Amino acid sequence: MMGNRTEWCCGITVLLAVLLAGCAGQSPRSNFYMLSAEAKPLTGVTGSCSSQAISIGPVSWPRYLDQPRIVTRVGANRLEENEFNRWGGSLEDGFVRAVIKNLSNLLHSELVVNYRRSEYFAPVYRVEIIVNQFDGQLGENVILDAKWSILSEPSGKFERVRTSTIQKDTSSPGYEALVNASSLAVAQLSEEMAAQLARVCAASVPSQ
Repeated sequence: MMGNRTEWCCGITVLLAVLLAGCAGQSPRSNFYMLSAEAKPLTGVTGSCSSQAISIGPVSWPRYLDQPRIVTRVGANRLEENEFNRWGGSLEDGFVRAVIKNLSNLLHSELVVNYRRSEYFAPVYRVEIIVNQFDGQLGENVILDAKWSILSEPSGKFERVRTSTIQKDTSSPGYEALVNASSLAVAQLSEEMAAQLARVCAASVPSQ
């Protein structure tokens, strides 16, 4: 009788070990995403900014986005984090990199830099950005709402103050489509900034 009980206990132990090993082997794999620079050089934009250094930042970032997990909106008042779909680094840093790359392409300039590196340059203009919302619903759309300002350096004089509210539809359900739409939203924001920067730069060039 004792032997049967021991064998039964050993059998249960082995079964549990097999089940646990199976569960461990089926753990979901995390996916990592990054924003890309999607803006192309604008036709008709002069190179008036190409010789004038422009710094980007600081950027004021919503606290709910200050994390590696991708946040999506579920209904009007609820946000959801996903443990297995994450940003490949800081979303804020990726946002700034995409803006800088986009503006470099749009303005035909290699002098668009992160404000944290502005000590190596002598920026003529600085773009400050306040991001109020940057999220979306899977299979629906992404919304980027930001207030941004162009300031002269070193005086800090405001040249332009604008608010951009951008909505981009996702091409399909899933996180990859959400990130692609997010990149397109950043590209449109960059285009709006580039248009104003080109005007400000052109106005500062002495007429011949």
